[in-house]
Amino acid sequence: MRLLLLSHGFILIGVLLIIVFNNYFQLGGLKINWMLMFLLILTLRHSKMFLPFVGILAGLIMDALSHGIMGLYGISFFITLLLVSQTNKLFYANSVFVVSLAVFTMSIFEGWLSLSILDIFEPDTDKSALMLISILPLAILQGILTPLIIQFVIFGENLFLGETA
Repeated sequence: MRLLLLSHGFILIGVLLIIVFNNYFQLGGLKINWMLMFLLILTLRHSKMFLPFVGILAGLIMDALSHGIMGLYGISFFITLLLVSQTNKLFYANSVFVVSLAVFTMSIFEGWLSLSILDIFEPDTDKSALMLISILPLAILQGILTPLIIQFVIFGENLFLGETA
């Protein structure tokens, strides 16, 4: 129950970072997907099966913030977090480098999945150009920022979960 509340708290923090931080600070026009980063790290640290369903809520919030097709981020977050929770043992080796690499690869996977779903609704999109121009640099930036987010998640776990973290 505490982990569920903690994940919802990180979603709220992610929403605030997306609304405030992404509007004022953008590196190369890239907007960091804070909620995906928080949920990927939580899923890597705790392989609970409810976290992909929390990803649906986070994705629907992202859809509402992006004014795009409702359900696009919800589906892609759910499938990405479900894949991470099932293949958790392949990624997590309790090192910052491996978690950064996992966030990088799963960010690319989530971006590809979102573009594939978007291609169903808008067949004229150029997926390869979008992958190279926006998704790959954003995944690299999110991989670089992962150690900072890991420290923030660990601080939140120690503060909120206490002995059970």
